[in-house]
Amino acid sequence: MHSKVNTSSTMRVGIVHTAGSPCGCAEAVAGGLAALGHATLIVDSEEILLRSEELAATCDLVIDHTDTFLGWGVLRPFVRGELERWGARVVGSSTQACFLADDKIAAKGSLSAAGVPTPPGAAITEVTAELPLWLQPPLILKPACEHMSRGVTLAKTREEARVAIGVLLESYCQPVLVETFIPGRELAVSVLESPEGLEVLPVLEWLSDDNEYRILTAAFKLQENGAAREDAHRIILSSVQRHELESLSRKAFRALGLRDYARFDVRLSPEGRFYFLEANTTPSLETGEALAFSARWAGLDYVHLVKRLLEVAQRRYCADSRTNKTVIANY
Repeated sequence: MHSKVNTSSTMRVGIVHTAGSPCGCAEAVAGGLAALGHATLIVDSEEILLRSEELAATCDLVIDHTDTFLGWGVLRPFVRGELERWGARVVGSSTQACFLADDKIAAKGSLSAAGVPTPPGAAITEVTAELPLWLQPPLILKPACEHMSRGVTLAKTREEARVAIGVLLESYCQPVLVETFIPGRELAVSVLESPEGLEVLPVLEWLSDDNEYRILTAAFKLQENGAAREDAHRIILSSVQRHELESLSRKAFRALGLRDYARFDVRLSPEGRFYFLEANTTPSLETGEALAFSARWAGLDYVHLVKRLLEVAQRRYCADSRTNKTVIANY
């Protein structure tokens, strides 16, 4: 079943979110859609098996910002898969791309193969596995398929790393990615598709508290922040650095098969090298988060950011519809 592409000025847009999650994306997007004159249907991701057919049949587009499904972040791409199975027109990346991007180990392989720098690292699947000798502390440990910094751990010694790996393997039941800690500046790089190609928005830097080993923890990401937050600013890069980062971001976007929009977490080392830490196919759409800030610096207020996301998805589905008609006509 496929919903008809709506080319009128008003639409009905579905929003899928995880009820009870501290993320306020659904409320923020609903406000933006209301300002544009669009109707909304908000659905809890835990109800997706019951509501996906309805979303596909009654909504012109669906914005899926599932945080967890059945209590697990690793399962959230299944929600998008269910939506696509019923023919829902989803804003953002495909189910396949979401599975790849959410798997930090697989994504790391794809980025490295495309020439996008990532921190040196190794995947650990068993508590008895030995860390490679070349992987020296300090180290960052991450459950392979979680997000929002769940389980992210800093280990300053190999013994700390060994203990933490055991805890993460037991707690999250998935491989652990162990990487060299990259000191430096923490950047958020947002990318939007446009008719002209991939637009890399002005880059946000999360301001450091001068802690030598500062990382963006789950607690940091879950704290309440408004549009006037003071721990983020627009980083000023040299023209050479800006060109390099934009080129790498476009390359990363394409290497992972992403579409419409995404955000990359990047470290800028003291030596001036960019390291891509991970990709986020559902970056926060709250007004006080990185995507909204970067869009504002690019001249898009929040309402126009939402409008832009709808337009790029609608344009893509209209193009797909024309292509399908041509294929059928030529058959």
